This record gives sequence, C-alpha cells and structure tokens, in this order.
Amino acid sequence: MLRLAQTMATYQKNAALHELTTKVITCQPVASLPETYQSVLKGAEADSYAITTTDTIFHPQGGGQPSDIGIMKSDPGAETPLFEVKFVRKLPDNQIYHLGKLSDGAIPPTPGQTILQQIDSQKRNFHSRYHTAGHIVSLAVKQLHETIGTVTELKANHAPGMAFVEFGGLIGGEHKGAIQERANELMRRNVPVNIHWWDEAKAKDFGTAFPEGFTMPDDGVIRVVDIEGIGAYPCGGTHLPMTLDVGEIVVRKITRKQGFSKVSYDIN
Repeated sequence: MLRLAQTMATYQKNAALHELTTKVITCQPVASLPETYQSVLKGAEADSYAITTTDTIFHPQGGGQPSDIGIMKSDPGAETPLFEVKFVRKLPDNQIYHLGKLSDGAIPPTPGQTILQQIDSQKRNFHSRYHTAGHIVSLAVKQLHETIGTVTELKANHAPGMAFVEFGGLIGGEHKGAIQERANELMRRNVPVNIHWWDEAKAKDFGTAFPEGFTMPDDGVIRVVDIEGIGAYPCGGTHLPMTLDVGEIVVRKITRKQGFSKVSYDIN
C-alpha cells in the first residue's frame, strides 16, 4: 500500500503539468500481461501495448473520473508520436499502465529510454470541469440541509454523460431547482480551487468532508481539494484553478431508491 501511495502521489503532484519528460520502466503487449490484469483492461485492442514509466502526468481512470488520453514521443521535436495513449489504468501491481498503440513502424521503447509525455489538454480540462462541478453540487446539497434534511455523501461519478453524486438519505425531487441554483451561485463566486497535502488531523481541523467509508492511505497523508471558503474534500482528481472555469451546472434529475438518492448533473 505504501508503494501505491507513492505512485499516486507522484502522479498527483505532476497533475498540473500537461507535458513531462520521464523514463520507460516496461513496454509490453497487453496480450502478454497476466490474465488477472487483462480482465481489468476490457476494451483494449488485441495489438495494444502497455507502458509504465517512472513518473506520469496521465490521470488513470478512478475516483469517478475518466482517464487522460494523449501521446508519448521519443524526441520532443519529433513530428510523429511514438505511442498513442488511449486509456490509463492502475493495475494490481500498483503501477500506472498507459494503454494504446505504437505508431506505424515505431519500435517499442526499452526500459530506461527517455520519452516525452503529452496529455490531451482539452480532454483533461473537460474532465476537470465535471469533477469540480461534482464537488460544487455536493456542497450545494450540504448548504441546503435545512430544507433537504440530513444526508450523507457516499460516492460520485464525474464521467461526462453519466455524472452524479450519491447520498445516503432521501432528497425529494422538488429540491432539484434549488440545488441547481445554489450550485451555480457557488460557481459564480469565482473562488480558487486549491490543492493541499495534509495529515488526517489537519484535514479534520480544517473541516474537510470525509465521505462515508473513507480510509487514510498508509503514509498518513491525503490530497485535499479545497474550494476556498466553501468546503474541502479528500480527492485525487484533476480540477481547474477557479470555480467560474466550470461553467453552468445543470441538475438533470434526482432519483431515489432504497434509502439512497442520486443527484445527476451536467455542465454547459
């Protein structure tokens, strides 16, 4: 678990970068990976490769956020990329695997080889808008507790087209408009979205909202995303610098089942 925390911390501290020079650890056909790994990589084409690197700026799928996509180059000045990264996963060996295809005629990179990573910035920003919007929706629900009632945030999905925040407790459909209005009011305050690395005591002193079932990493340090003056959450995802960058938030619907409520949202 410590190795996993270190691997994710390396990614998360580089997450503001959209380009990074790093070194290859492994490059192998997906078909050669252990069967247990391949079950996690559903959707990978038969001739795909998997590359691991000493550091990465690619966000792996997780925490409700889709993975980054992009390219790797063997030379910063190269016109043709060496490798197209189509999706990224963290696998059971606690390494982050970049899945995709070698360019036509490209030779697979070797361990120790220096490569340049470049993420698709437009796609990263799109995902970051959704992720930040999800936190804002959660905070809007929290602020409206006097009318909504007491609910507990459980989990979220920030993927475009299927984004939602799920709560323990019932939220009536009549609150949909109020949640959307409050969320957009918070967004329009245009406050900074800050990243901190804190231990559990400092995070709790600051008033960080810990979702139900949250457990601390083995190294005792968590990454906290703080929407300044509004609220903070433990989070490993990507975000944009200011809340106004999110754009208009639309609460699509509220569904309720067996004591749980799902607030589904979109951004314009």
